[in-house]
Amino acid sequence: MEKIFSEILDNARTEAENAIRVAKKIAAREVEYAEREARERSERYKSENTAELLALRERQSVVRVRENKKRELSQRQAFVEEILKSVLEIFKKEGRSGALGEKYQSWLKTCFEKATSCFDEEFCVSCAKEDEAAIKSLAKGAKLKEVVTGDYAGGFKVSDPKGRISVDCTLEAAVKNNEEKWRDLIMRRLGE
Repeated sequence: MEKIFSEILDNARTEAENAIRVAKKIAAREVEYAEREARERSERYKSENTAELLALRERQSVVRVRENKKRELSQRQAFVEEILKSVLEIFKKEGRSGALGEKYQSWLKTCFEKATSCFDEEFCVSCAKEDEAAIKSLAKGAKLKEVVTGDYAGGFKVSDPKGRISVDCTLEAAVKNNEEKWRDLIMRRLGE
């Protein structure tokens, strides 16, 4: 599963790098402006020899620099959120074909075998429409009661017929379960 997301993230990296460059340039210009403004103010106030006013202006400059840094961090975090959302969209479009599709089918099979081994009696499956045929194929010989399609990027949910016990093997769940790890990875790459 990590290989699938790694490949998807690599495909999105070019987009990410362009957006990062733009955000860094904007932040750098704002920091440069704030620093230049601070230097100019400092020179003006030194000539006025007003220590209190100089200290106030320096504090204002420091605040502006901090605000710029916060804004840059906020932009990065928003960008990370967009990447994590776009991973699922990219997978919907490209994830079931080629080498990535083979890895996905292998992941799907492994997850299905593990998830259904938890059920001694009949079970129901909810899956992405694109995975319905694969799920039915994997369920041959199993105590499958029904398969319904849901709005998932990929993967499935298995539950008992009454819905009391459920195993979530959707890609959305995989992204959510690994969100912090991927967030850290993306943030490190944004910093490079």
